Amino acid sequence: MGEWGVSLLLQFFPDTWVIFNNALVPTNSGSLTEIDHLIIGEGGVFLVEVKTWKGSFSAYKDKWKRRVGNNWVAVYDSPTSQSLYHQKMFSQWIISLISNLPDGFVVAPVVFPIAKWIGANDCSVPVLQGIPALLQMINNSRDCLTPMQVQGIAQAIENFTLPTNTTPTPKPIPKPKPVKRQNHTS
Repeated sequence: MGEWGVSLLLQFFPDTWVIFNNALVPTNSGSLTEIDHLIIGEGGVFLVEVKTWKGSFSAYKDKWKRRVGNNWVAVYDSPTSQSLYHQKMFSQWIISLISNLPDGFVVAPVVFPIAKWIGANDCSVPVLQGIPALLQMINNSRDCLTPMQVQGIAQAIENFTLPTNTTPTPKPIPKPKPVKRQNHTS
């Protein structure tokens, strides 16, 4: 629901911007990673990770906690670490395809559209509470890409084809059947 809401709001960008929802990007290990919203414009490339988490959350240096009653409980899947990984994989991939891209043109914010409270300090990527904060960040970005670079990046994403699996998929092992034991009496 949160991702859908973000994609609706992003329709208000100028026609020169390109938006991909649930974009698949190759990783250096040969697998794929999925980016909720990949937004490309003269202001840069924005890899938006949407977390529709309810409640209150805090983070320090990519270590996340959520509030449960009066306690703070560790969250093991760090959304900022995930976004940093997306940023690294996308940057490596696109730079291998398109030369002369500027430093820092890829930003990977994490957006919490429905969280009650977010307190994030010293995280590796921007943490934003609400869609207006995301739109403001994108609108305030300085132009760093030419229209040709925007088009080239968008074409690279559009033309990306999923690798074909050359190794056969193993068949699942059948679940073992229980062995009935007979009760022997001596």
